Amino acid sequence: MPFFKLKYWILAGMLLPLVLIVLALVRPAGPDYRVLERADGFELREYAPLRVAETEVTGDFADADDAAYPRLLDYVRGHNSSGRKVPMMAPATQQRAGDDTWLMQFALAREYPLGMLPGAADPAVTVREIPARLVAARRSGGGWSEARWQEEAERLRDAVAAAGLTPIGATIFARYNAVFVPGFLRRNEVLLPVRR
Repeated sequence: MPFFKLKYWILAGMLLPLVLIVLALVRPAGPDYRVLERADGFELREYAPLRVAETEVTGDFADADDAAYPRLLDYVRGHNSSGRKVPMMAPATQQRAGDDTWLMQFALAREYPLGMLPGAADPAVTVREIPARLVAARRSGGGWSEARWQEEAERLRDAVAAAGLTPIGATIFARYNAVFVPGFLRRNEVLLPVRR
């Protein structure tokens, strides 16, 4: 009898990595954009207007997640003025808003105009629309450390400058996958609003 149970544990152990890989490869829905050109080190994209739920938190890069995610998850899970769930899509983004302040955002489903989205019950959460914009995007995989983010952001800034574009906003770190997805399967992007 113990051998019989052991077979199932072994089978489950072999299938779990396969399930995680499949989940990682499923492309989450993301914001609407059009690739205008592919330059050396980045894509130049034209984004359609995007609705977001956002919150500002204080702390270092890694701790910002711990403070912001529960607030934003509460909003999309129904802790809002209507009491209903709000569909979201990838990515979740993080950008510096001050010396030790971070702005975290969840992209909300494109099917809902701003006027149809419920207000946040938590005063620390804001729902707003980001207007259409031109964005330079650099895709990467791997972990979510601040050092890696800064390295990718520097590469993007250098490539944007070499292409003759002017940055007009903060660098944004975009995460497309869940925490449990192995680093080598993750899709991350560094985004930088620009003008020609």
